[in-house]
Amino acid sequence: LWVADCDAKMLTRVDVRMTRITATIATGVASVDGEMNVVAGAGAVWLATAARGEISRIDPASNRVVARIAVAPGSNYLAFGHGALWAVSSSSNLIQKIDPARNRVAGSARLGRQPGFLAAGEGAVWVQEQADGTVARVDPATVKVSGRIKVDASLMYGDIDTGGGKVWLRTTAGQSFVVIDATTLAIRARLGIPSGSGAIRYTPTGIWTSAHDRHSLSWWPDPGRIAP
Repeated sequence: LWVADCDAKMLTRVDVRMTRITATIATGVASVDGEMNVVAGAGAVWLATAARGEISRIDPASNRVVARIAVAPGSNYLAFGHGALWAVSSSSNLIQKIDPARNRVAGSARLGRQPGFLAAGEGAVWVQEQADGTVARVDPATVKVSGRIKVDASLMYGDIDTGGGKVWLRTTAGQSFVVIDATTLAIRARLGIPSGSGAIRYTPTGIWTSAHDRHSLSWWPDPGRIAP
């Protein structure tokens, strides 16, 4: 388990069997308020480590930073999928595709206002455009926006995941989360009541949502029944 320690500005490695910290890595942290994430892919762990625009590649075999990649300022939101690392800059309204073989930006696309968390899956990369209340679908091969879905007046702030042919969008107004068909871009369901900001994760047997400002975790069984 890899955890960004915002106060200490380092990456912490936790052994999940022994439930103890086994390493701390001095990386820096781009957003000390915690509005960011840590992802894994291509045999590495990836973390935004400087607000000026830097993503670090950490080798889990050595617990060392092996590359520091220059990106747009404020590129705090990451996802790994479709053979690449994806980084969103909220301040620059930009998504960037990073080639893990070369440790460099291989393409980018402009997004709507205040983009945030993203997910790579179901044939695309999906980004919350928070101030516009939309979700953008980005083609991973061309790095171009291939569609948009209007969800609400805004998406402040929530989370996003994919699975089962759907996009699962955690929202903060109107409902707990929204289910979007990844092929047609149609909204298939709006579930729950507004429950503050939090996260969402898909599993084949159910959906997990959290509300961190309310200190709650919820389980929604049977995704097929939720959104046929």
